[in-house]
This record gives sequence, structure tokens and C-alpha cells, in this order.
Amino acid sequence: MTGIDITSVNRQVKDINQEIYAAKLQRDEMQAKAVNENKNSGLQNAIAGKLSDKSGVNNAFSDTAVTLSISALGAEELEKIRDSWNNHPVNALYEKDKPVSRNAEGVYKIGGASFNDEELYAARDLITGVGSQLKNGYLSYRDYAKMEVAQKVVDDLASKNFSEDQAKAISRAMKDYNNNLIKAQDRMLANEKTKTNDDPVSGKYFGIEVHVPEEVRKASSEYASTDIATNRDLIANIRDSIRNTDISDKKAVNKLMVSYDDMMRPSYGAQYPVQLKSNVDDVISRDVKDLIKLIDFSEKWAR
Repeated sequence: MTGIDITSVNRQVKDINQEIYAAKLQRDEMQAKAVNENKNSGLQNAIAGKLSDKSGVNNAFSDTAVTLSISALGAEELEKIRDSWNNHPVNALYEKDKPVSRNAEGVYKIGGASFNDEELYAARDLITGVGSQLKNGYLSYRDYAKMEVAQKVVDDLASKNFSEDQAKAISRAMKDYNNNLIKAQDRMLANEKTKTNDDPVSGKYFGIEVHVPEEVRKASSEYASTDIATNRDLIANIRDSIRNTDISDKKAVNKLMVSYDDMMRPSYGAQYPVQLKSNVDDVISRDVKDLIKLIDFSEKWAR
């Protein structure tokens, strides 16, 4: 450490923003947490490394040296680090049991947006209210359609009832929620004994059959067909048609339901014999009612 001007060093330490210095003292706790999903994560990791790496530094000067290495980044970079360390991931908006702490300004920073108590409650109520109508399990085409409608509903209500930054965080939270439903299905299938449905008709839309334990088997077949959606093109077409529909426009919604009927009728027809065509009408009717119910959530939800 020969050549260091102690007076100059101490002066620079005092000039360091107190919030950044406080964040440094909490580094052990923050490094144990998962890296936040934001563009600053790489920068945060780099600084966390600087904070934890004191090898070869005399203990008398360790805090000073580390603090100065941070301050050398400049005011803008420091603000990004401080902001990311006070920032919770967007899953805090739908995981109500997840503890959320206020930052130095006394607000909840989630997904880059600030929320007070009332706003946090309203955001959680919106996402969980919509999410409660979605299925956590094997996903059918109806489920993918409902997930996309849920995203539209949340995006629409968030833009009308929250600030721009808050609306972006809420929209990302709903997208995260939907993606987790897909991941949950993947985990379930990974733990199941399955085989490919090689039927030339139904296998085009429902390509996975699941093993049925002998003690609960009602038929001689060891595997049972499912309504798990496997036709990626059909899933994409359904979601795109919903994504491109203004759900606040009744005529547009009616047109969407007709389009949904057209898209789904071949796949449902592959599930039912010709003599049970009425079943196809019933299933599509149920799908449409579920989608309309989700859309109507916009009219019932009030902040």
C-alpha cells in the first residue's frame, strides 16, 4: 500500500454515496440471492466480485480500497448498482407469500418499478385474480388460449390503472407466471413414463400418451391418450390470433371466437369418432365460455 495518500483516501470514502456504502455492507446477504432478471445483472455480479475479493489487501485498507473501486465506475453506474440491489424480481407480484422489503426511499422496488402498499396490493390482486383461472398441470389448447387471454387482460388493465413503469413490470410478471405453467408441465412430463401417440389423426394434435398404473387402469391399454397440446403450429396460431385481437371490442372478440372454433374443430374432431360429433360442439362451447369469462374479468376488476 506504499504511496497511498491516507488523507485523500479518507476524503473520497466520505464522499461515497451512503446508500452504496450501506449496500456494500449487505453484500453477503445479496450474493446468496438469485441474480435479478434485468439488464444490470452482469454489472451487479462484477461489483459483487469486487466486494468479496479482498485477497492481498491489508485489512486496515480493505473497506477503503473496495469502496474506491466502486466509486471509480462513475455516478451513473453506481446508481444502476444501487437500483438493482434494491430491486425485487417480478415474481414478487404474484407470489403473495414472498417477503418484499422497502428500499431506502420507503417503497417496494419490483421489476424496476416503484410500488407503495396500495399499488402492490392492487398489482398482486390483478395477477393472482387472473392467474386463478389458469390451470397448473397438463396444458391443452384451451389452456394456452386462456394464458394468452390472461396476458391481454393484465396488459390492458395495467396500462389503464398503473404508471408506465409499473405496467411494464406487471406485464412481465404475468408473462413470467404463464411461462412457469409451461415449465411445471415439463417437470411433470419428465417424471412420467410416456410414449408417442402414433395415431395418424389424433397424434397430429395430441402426440403424448401417459402410462397408466395397473391398479387404476380401466382398459387393457398400458398408456392413455391425453389432451396435452403438442402441435406447436396450432398453439402459435391460437396465441397469435388472441394477441392481435382488441379484447375491449365486442365485435373483435366475437370474430376471435369464430376463428378459434375454426382452428380447434379439426383437433377436437380427431379426438372423437364421427358419431360423437356433438361432443366437439360441446367442448368448443365450453372453451369459448372460459375465454369470455376471462375477458369479462376486465369489467369486474376494480382497483
